[in-house]
Amino acid sequence: PSTIDVATDTVVWINRQIADRFFDGVDPLEETLYLSDRPRRIAGIVEDIPFSARGDVSPKAYILHAQADERNWALIRTLRTVGDPAPVWDAARAAVRALDPQLVVHRPGTFTASLDQVRAQDRFATLLMGAFGLLALVLSLVGSYGVLSGTVASRTREIGIRMALGADRRSVRALVLRHAATLVVPGVILGLAGAWVARRWIQTLLFGVEAGDPLAYGLAVLVFAAAGTLAGWLPARRATRVDTVQVLGAE
Repeated sequence: PSTIDVATDTVVWINRQIADRFFDGVDPLEETLYLSDRPRRIAGIVEDIPFSARGDVSPKAYILHAQADERNWALIRTLRTVGDPAPVWDAARAAVRALDPQLVVHRPGTFTASLDQVRAQDRFATLLMGAFGLLALVLSLVGSYGVLSGTVASRTREIGIRMALGADRRSVRALVLRHAATLVVPGVILGLAGAWVARRWIQTLLFGVEAGDPLAYGLAVLVFAAAGTLAGWLPARRATRVDTVQVLGAE
């Protein structure tokens, strides 16, 4: 049984980060922890509480308000309510005044509003990166289509001769799509290599997803493969409509 009496002892509660980092598997209960050169006995362990929308945690120590050396700092209190929380704020102010008349309740609000404010920057960064990613995808589609269209135009005679000699439309489409693959596959490989090299920087921009997540890489490959196929499909269809009589007449 614990010998700590919070009414007489100077105590502190620590979170799991402190327990794991500084006590290395030793039970920290009733051990002494120095905060601002003042010894405090550890009365309990609190589970880690994220301090950001990304789920980041850090070492935290919690002390009794009555045992605080200084009172000039912010306290955060959380209340669970049902329905509109506004009527509860007056009761909360009264409870805080009863705890300490010098405390002031400043900017009360809902947890949802606070979380939205914290995540606003992350949402903006996500939207911005998504917009740039979409722009890059569109540019890659337009560029691939332009290159393949130019290739089909330059090989019109060759395609006409192939079809005159018996090549069917399927083989002609396959010829153009194979050329599209020679553009898409190296680009995808270079993109995957670049993402792997920059994975540490990318990790700082992700939430709930690992930078080396194979599912994310697989989806990226599928998206760009589909984009390359789409960019090559229209020129491939146009190649099958070559007028062999006109091409051979020109020859």
